Order: sequence, then structure tokens, then C-alpha cells
Amino acid sequence: MNRASWNGLTVLIARLVIAGMFIRAALPKIEAPVEFASAVQGFQLIGPALSAWVAIGLPWLELVIGLGLLVPYIRRTSGSLIIALLLLFIGLHTSAWARGLDISCGCFGTESGESSGYLWLILRNSALLLATVLVLKRDFRNPPLRSRSL
Repeated sequence: MNRASWNGLTVLIARLVIAGMFIRAALPKIEAPVEFASAVQGFQLIGPALSAWVAIGLPWLELVIGLGLLVPYIRRTSGSLIIALLLLFIGLHTSAWARGLDISCGCFGTESGESSGYLWLILRNSALLLATVLVLKRDFRNPPLRSRSL
């Protein structure tokens, strides 16, 4: 297997892992928006009304962009949105850690049992961010083929 094949395989695996993480994170939050709204409110940055809207909208956005990362014609947009969300999540976790909040992030729903190991959350999201940047870089270098028959 040559270098280009290995690079392509690596990008494919990274794309599948990132998409899987976002889809896996979205589903429990879609099923339990009230519990997720409580997790959002735990960050103490927005009020209850806005927390409810975030709890309803964010999981669907995560699901759509997770799936979108697998669709050639929208994967660049999905990847860009994933990068924006990961930067937001890193900022939120850093802020909560700096303020000494002891909360569950709600990243994978409230039943995941995920504690507030902020260093772990920041490192995990940073690794996902790096992987997404590499995938997106490859996507911009190799755009999907378009049909020429119109």
C-alpha cells in the first residue's frame, strides 16, 4: 500500500470516528432534552429559556453535521461546523474548569456517567479538532466529483 492509500485510509477512519462521535453524542440528548437543558444550564452562562432552546437545537445540529461529514457534497460545511462546535466546547469546558464548577458536561447525554474531568474533555475535544482539521484539509484538496451532465 502506498503513502497516498495510507493517507486516504487514515482520513476515512478519522472521518468515521468524528461522525460517529457526533452522532453518538446527539442521540441521547435528542431523547432527553429536559435533562440536557439542565446540563447546559449547569455551565451558568445562559438562562433557563435559552438553555431549553440549546437543548432542543444542538443535538439535532450535531446529528446533521455528523451525518453530513459522510456526504461528499456537504462534508466541507459539516466539517467547518464541527470545528466551530469543538472550539466552543473547548472554551466552555475551560471556562467551567476555571470557575471551579463541578458539573457533568452532558456531552453524551445525562446517562453516560461522564464526570467533569475537564482536562480529559479538553484533550478529547482538541484531538477531535485536530482530526477534523486534517479531514477538512484533505476535503479542500480533493473536492468531490460533480456530474457534468445537466
